[in-house]
Amino acid sequence: MRKSKGFKLRTILSMLVIGSVLLTAIIGGYLAISGNVRSLSSNYLENNYGYAKKLASNTNDLLNVLQNNMMSIADIAGDESFSQKELDMLFKGNEQYFNSIIIADTSRIIKFVSPGNTGLVAGALITSDASLQATMYRKSNISEPYVGATGRLILLISAPIYNDKGSYIGLAGGTIYLQDDNVLSRMLGEHYYGNGSYVYVVDSEGRILYHPEEGRVNEIVIDNAVVNKVISGRNGSDQVTNSMGTTFFAGYAYEPISGWGVVSQTPISVLDKPKWDLIRNMLQKNIPLFFIILIIALRVSSYISKPLNILVKFSEDALDSQKANPPSLPKVNSFIYDVRQLHKSMDKYLDLLNAEIQTDSLTGLSNRKTFDRTIQEWFDEQIAFSLILIDLDYFKLINDEFGHTRGDEALRYVASQLEAVASAEDLSFRYGGEEFGILVKFGGKQDAVNLAEKLRKKLETSEIFNGQVITISIGIAFSCDNIESPQKLVEMADAALYQSKNEGRNRTTVYSDDEM
Repeated sequence: MRKSKGFKLRTILSMLVIGSVLLTAIIGGYLAISGNVRSLSSNYLENNYGYAKKLASNTNDLLNVLQNNMMSIADIAGDESFSQKELDMLFKGNEQYFNSIIIADTSRIIKFVSPGNTGLVAGALITSDASLQATMYRKSNISEPYVGATGRLILLISAPIYNDKGSYIGLAGGTIYLQDDNVLSRMLGEHYYGNGSYVYVVDSEGRILYHPEEGRVNEIVIDNAVVNKVISGRNGSDQVTNSMGTTFFAGYAYEPISGWGVVSQTPISVLDKPKWDLIRNMLQKNIPLFFIILIIALRVSSYISKPLNILVKFSEDALDSQKANPPSLPKVNSFIYDVRQLHKSMDKYLDLLNAEIQTDSLTGLSNRKTFDRTIQEWFDEQIAFSLILIDLDYFKLINDEFGHTRGDEALRYVASQLEAVASAEDLSFRYGGEEFGILVKFGGKQDAVNLAEKLRKKLETSEIFNGQVITISIGIAFSCDNIESPQKLVEMADAALYQSKNEGRNRTTVYSDDEM
């Protein structure tokens, strides 16, 4: 019998190296997979909790805005001269928040309602428990959701109305139709992700107030463990199986004003793909090549991630910035095309964003924010200037007779005429609605009057469509040493403008303390 020659040293070393590499790869792969799963799980829980807290804070801010707006409406409605027309104007200013606004007396009989297509009419009795509670407690209130007379699931934001003698005379209520497009769904609807993550909101009884699946609104989910925790006032994160049998990483936060709970959750199934992709990738490739690729990938990813991290940090700072203009984009040095192209695209987008922030989208003139900033700067720098405020006469008739498209054409035409008469140093702006203005830099009284009259006469002799002539009422005020703030100057020009309107319109009035 021949004795075995044994193994060559080179073979043993090779086997030792191969075994070591394979063992290292297996152990490393296992640790990588388990570590990846733990890290992702922790991140999803933490991120969803942080996100739920953020949305709860946003919801808190929104509810404060709704209550404050309704209290302001109630204050205005306490005036004896309050009318349906005033309510319509108030609703127009608040239609992004409320689906409808009602004014009722102490017996909950509707006095005014806007808009007129809600199914409610003046003289009708409001029978909901929410309105009864609002009448009984006589304080600002956010109701529990209820089904209204129109069959909609409604949230009522109410405030008591007192007259100038302090007597309670009724309530003002703003309704939010939870199953229709509403302020809550618009705010939360932006936070939906393609990986199955979503946000929902429940009230203190465990009833769904918002859900990306509209059919689930008004569903009771009190059996959900996370819902039980959040409506009891707790905040946190947990892995939970919902009422539909799906397991989620859930973060939850309590909103104290309304007693609502905000839940942000991601299905646990998001871990399956990265886990199995990693296993497949490690099995398909040989270990030495895997490590070579890994080393190269780590170096390349480090080079790629550095400029991307700079851009991510910049985007986070930009979102938190309260400045009117976006911050400047930092320089990024990279030979990678995608990174350079991303930087170039972001730079162009910021330029566009900056233009949108400063410009009225309809007319192309400077917007209200730019006006506010410019007049404050000129005031701080003690630059002599004039303020011309302009209001289109009977503009509502143009919209009513010719439609809003024609109305927009009229606004753009007036804007073009403002730019035509103003100089390069002046600021032509749209103040809001059919109100415009010009800040005349270094302009004295006669300069402003001449410019205003030139514009007024030009418009009254111009026909824009179907022989339609636009006339304007103008108010002018001048900056001087005894004006304590830009707001005061605006008030002076506004007073002069209203004098022009009260004296027959289509005229220019210069502010004077003796005449106002």
